[in-house]
Amino acid sequence: MALKAPSPYELKKAFMYPRKLYMRHRENLEPGFLRSALELHYYRPAFYDWMGAVHANPQLLYEADINADSVVIDAGAYTGEWAQDIMDRYGATLHAFEPDPRNFKQLNRRAQQNDTLIPYRYGLGDKTETVQMALEHLGSSIFTDTSGANGVPSAEVEIRDIAETWHSLGLDRVDLMKINIEGAEFPLLERMIETRLLDKVDCYMIQFHEWHPGAYQRRRRIRKALARTHTLEWDYHFVWEKWTLK
Repeated sequence: MALKAPSPYELKKAFMYPRKLYMRHRENLEPGFLRSALELHYYRPAFYDWMGAVHANPQLLYEADINADSVVIDAGAYTGEWAQDIMDRYGATLHAFEPDPRNFKQLNRRAQQNDTLIPYRYGLGDKTETVQMALEHLGSSIFTDTSGANGVPSAEVEIRDIAETWHSLGLDRVDLMKINIEGAEFPLLERMIETRLLDKVDCYMIQFHEWHPGAYQRRRRIRKALARTHTLEWDYHFVWEKWTLK
């Protein structure tokens, strides 16, 4: 049986692994959220800049011109921490999409205590399909190895076409959309451009992921499309960026 050639994504991750080990030794952090977050971003300078910005303004990722009448989409809701902060701050109606079954279980429990939080056990993308997802808590992804050979468990999850979902939920305008979906942001946003949904959202908070095939070119094309209708408020390269409607 022929061996499967590594993808460009896997090659990039392998190339950066020595740097991750070096930085892990230099930072000497205890295992936990901060170390996990740094390693997800391979200790890039932009992530340190982001941490500095959040230290100066802890509300940076939660500031938006919304209120209790607003509609918010959280694509990649994880267990609902960001959603909870948005609801506590603004009282907005929040549609939270999370395909990872372990994360969704916690998200659903949170929704039972919040009438304005509506959880969906599927992800958003450019088409409706069932795929395997590697379950890595902070970095669960449909683009990483799902064979189990690396010790990471996987599960079959559902992804739904953003355009079909938009119409089935009866959405018109969305006041805020947060996107953090481990590489799936590229096909999702490309589909929104294709179906003329991009300008239906007043404010975007997006985390693009660098270690995916064509990431730089695809991000440039998406940002060019966004710039026609939105203004870039702030940008931490391949960490987080915020766009608001002109």
